[in-house]
Amino acid sequence: DGLVVIGGNGSLSGAMELWRMGFPVVGIPSTIDNDVNGTDISIGVDTALNTILDAIDKIKDTASSHNRAFLIETMGRDSGYLALASGIGGGAEMVLIPEEKVTLKDVCNGIEDAYIRGKSHCIIIVAEGWEPGTQELAHQLRGRQEELGFSVRVTQLGHVQRGGSPSAFDRLLATRLGAAAARELLAGNGGNTVGWVKSTITLTSLEEAISFEKQINRELCELARIMEK
Repeated sequence: DGLVVIGGNGSLSGAMELWRMGFPVVGIPSTIDNDVNGTDISIGVDTALNTILDAIDKIKDTASSHNRAFLIETMGRDSGYLALASGIGGGAEMVLIPEEKVTLKDVCNGIEDAYIRGKSHCIIIVAEGWEPGTQELAHQLRGRQEELGFSVRVTQLGHVQRGGSPSAFDRLLATRLGAAAARELLAGNGGNTVGWVKSTITLTSLEEAISFEKQINRELCELARIMEK
């Protein structure tokens, strides 16, 4: 007998306890926050990103026709990966994530810059864990709408990011990782997570996967800042 545990840090922590008790177990990272060590991308992330990008594209149509700045809130209480990746892919004017400090003045400058450059909209992607938060930011910006040049609206995407039909990438990733996990158990191996690193199936110990906080990709952060200009 053996168990394949699919989930985020909480589920994998439980898997680690089972392993310590002597039960054969292998973990597979699956969290749209993409904050588990031992894999470049977790199951579900690509599907969530596609959902967010679809929403950004639709909201951008309304924003452009009404000259509005939209704050679009994505999931990501502690990790800004979804906001960062969708902001780059969706051509957002600004991305706000928990890992980076951005002041109200910075946001206002970004919106004003978009207006001065003749843009008919301003899309700002906000991870839910960014402080002081989407609603507080909206409150502050609405008091400055005349000087900003855009009226301000908020869209919280919420749990639609967690559901829907899986993307082709996620289906293939889940199948490959699941098969690899089964092979490990059949071979009598356990205590690891099965991840996807540099397009290769990679094993990482459960202890390592849950013991270290996964850092945001700084190259993506830099790319987002370049795309904002």
